[in-house]
Amino acid sequence: MAAWWTAGDPRQGITLDQLMRMASGLTSDTAGNRTDALYFGGVGIAEQATTWPLIARPGTRFRYANNDILLAILSIESSFRDHPPSDLFRRLGMHDTWAEQDWRGSYMLSSQVWSTARDLARFGQLYVDDGVVDGVRILPEGWLDYVSRPSGPQPNGEQGYGATFWLFDKSEGIPVDAISANGNRGQYVIIVPSRNIVIVRRGEDPAGKRFDHIAFTRDVLAALE
Repeated sequence: MAAWWTAGDPRQGITLDQLMRMASGLTSDTAGNRTDALYFGGVGIAEQATTWPLIARPGTRFRYANNDILLAILSIESSFRDHPPSDLFRRLGMHDTWAEQDWRGSYMLSSQVWSTARDLARFGQLYVDDGVVDGVRILPEGWLDYVSRPSGPQPNGEQGYGATFWLFDKSEGIPVDAISANGNRGQYVIIVPSRNIVIVRRGEDPAGKRFDHIAFTRDVLAALE
């Protein structure tokens, strides 16, 4: 990150893997590490993502924050010139999905991706099929194993965390290879490769009343036995 090129800036040691695992060690002074200034206030991704200070050694502390994903996206931004997200959506048949950009043209991808239940299921199927679409490998070989591996610090609570995906490694009655993409206010894409199953839940959970997607997953899998 150019903003971190000052000699001695400890943030230079943060790796892409740590960003994907929410283990950057960065934090903000806003409650919940929120990034509302980007989504609603007109701030660009570069200004939003690169200003947070380091409060823990990278790789030693789990703290979920959209900002880590924003930084990961910034680090590979040049690749989007030749391969924008729309290329992937089109290849997967996700014709009703689009990703918003900030006013400078940088993709957000930590949020502001608009989609449908069917398109989200197509995204999940990419992982069930180990990254292969119509016989062509889209994701690197071993990518599913990588994102499913609980490497590094882990969150407290019902689910573990891999690389950008939540894990069901603590959930009785759910295959250990199951992973989920958990969206804002109750959006879930649950991927169970060993069962060749993708479960999509769309909704809007009211504040303080989180949908129990773990029980939901367990019930759906039992119904499909």
